[in-house]
Amino acid sequence: MRMVGKVLWGRGLLALAALLAVSSAASAARAPLTANAIWANPAARAAATRKGAPIFARTCASCHGADGKGAPGAFVPDLTDDRWLYGGDDIDTFIMRASDIEQTIFHGIRAGDKKGRNWPEMPARGVGHSLEPDEISAATEYVLKLSGQPYDAAQIPAGKEAFEGEGGCYDCHTVQGWGDTAIGSADLTRPKTWLYGSDRAAIAASVNQGRGGVSPAFADKLTPAEVRALSVYVLSLAKTRTYI
Repeated sequence: MRMVGKVLWGRGLLALAALLAVSSAASAARAPLTANAIWANPAARAAATRKGAPIFARTCASCHGADGKGAPGAFVPDLTDDRWLYGGDDIDTFIMRASDIEQTIFHGIRAGDKKGRNWPEMPARGVGHSLEPDEISAATEYVLKLSGQPYDAAQIPAGKEAFEGEGGCYDCHTVQGWGDTAIGSADLTRPKTWLYGSDRAAIAASVNQGRGGVSPAFADKLTPAEVRALSVYVLSLAKTRTYI
């Protein structure tokens, strides 16, 4: 009898394990695809893009424009160009993933969310800070030079000194002016991608008073499924997924 009991007990355990395995497989089958898995699946990507378009129109177009190129005066990135202001988590191939955009949509940029992209703003360098008016003027000319625009050559030595020295501009924008996607600093060699204008007056204003935009967090406004669809849609707008 003891042997029979042990056999029955063992069979019961096997049956229970089988049931648990089936239940686990069923749960996995019911689990929603991740944003990256949706992007990797052509059919799922197409469906998410269709679903994401009206969500974008409802929640994002007021700043980013109906076409994703940015609304006038909103000072936001053009989502359709080949420049990513912020990079992603993939530092091996430097490819943006839907999950990178998903994180920004959920938690925002400087939006007060602890999980958001809460990098410091561009600091003001005007009077009372690190640069005097003549140094700001010279730094402005140097930025014009980096961006390939007309500049006052006589001010370049002083401008380079301010940029690489007391102004500390190189620390975020790099010595070459390429910017740092890890912290969202502008590429100074590509003026068409700048958010606050690229003429002499706009550059001087940025250096003098600083800059710092905000993207709202949607964690409490959109469902996870809506955020996944929206992240796939936004990624589909870009000309490239490479962020460096």
